[in-house]
Amino acid sequence: MYLDIQRMKAEITMEHILGHYGIRLRAVNSHRLHGCCPIHHGDNANAFHVDLKRNLFHCFTHCGGGSIFDFVMKMEQLDFYPAARKIWDIFYPYAQHLQPVQPAQPRINFLFCTNSNNTPRSLFDLHTLPKENLFTRPGVPILKLQPNHPYLRKRNISPALAMFFHMGYCRYGMMKNRIAIPIIDREQHIVAYAGRATQEDQSPRYLFPKNFKKSQHLFNIQRIQRIQRIQPIRNTPNPPIQTRDQQCNKPVFLVEGFFACIHIVKAGFESVSLMGTTVSSYQLDMMKQTRRFYLLMMDGDEAGRKATTIIEQKLTLFQIPFRTINLMEGKQPDELDYNYLKRIAENKLENET
Repeated sequence: MYLDIQRMKAEITMEHILGHYGIRLRAVNSHRLHGCCPIHHGDNANAFHVDLKRNLFHCFTHCGGGSIFDFVMKMEQLDFYPAARKIWDIFYPYAQHLQPVQPAQPRINFLFCTNSNNTPRSLFDLHTLPKENLFTRPGVPILKLQPNHPYLRKRNISPALAMFFHMGYCRYGMMKNRIAIPIIDREQHIVAYAGRATQEDQSPRYLFPKNFKKSQHLFNIQRIQRIQRIQPIRNTPNPPIQTRDQQCNKPVFLVEGFFACIHIVKAGFESVSLMGTTVSSYQLDMMKQTRRFYLLMMDGDEAGRKATTIIEQKLTLFQIPFRTINLMEGKQPDELDYNYLKRIAENKLENET
């Protein structure tokens, strides 16, 4: 079996390896982790060091150090090739679908230092997903984020799900002490971060960079597949006609909040967020280009109901196929369970009253 060693060196970090083994270490600074050695299970809290910049580890007791390959060799008591094979099988189960490394711009890395040992393996387990190549637009900083934070756990977002959305707790800069959520365009570029407050006394609840126009973006739009038009077959008396059901066979939930969108995606459905209660012509144009059927589902409050009426008119004006789901008073999309969302997606549920 062929193994791309150079690719693994370029893409797999010590953070990923530690996350796989469920190892929790203490962050000393932005690029160093300290803790007990997981190889010989020592009790010295400063014996094991990880350098995230150099992607190396070292045990100062007696295990030595090295790269990701050396770590797996020592943990599993394997030679180099079996260890490399193990890393490949863990992180590249769908290797034939992955794209080569694109080093044109800085990659986005995450400070994965507090992973839980009880993280369930699910659709959003980091190691079962093809790796995304994300880059930043000029002027957008690269943030190191912590995907395991009490606020995220409170919102039922596991570290694996947080890493799927490239979000996490930020300790410095403009997004300090906030959950930083990257907003990504269709070309896989991070155009900005939104900062969600983690404390009740933090204001504003959501912080956006100055001069950032959220009306020109849709959260999670990069994952919405476009439906291709069916080209008519020439010289045939009855060319196939693309019906609305064929064109929009997989509905996309249109919601107002980040966490509503994340919750719906976690349940296995497609969703985009307006990042507010208004919709712009930019956002409508992006939705129309996808040629998808949308399920408009705003929050079940007064603001959500007023927004629904206006958005319905604009969706109709832009000839975007949609259906409206009105939630009960006080209810939000991120409170709905999988079965409820499934019935909505399959058009088996009438609007709530």
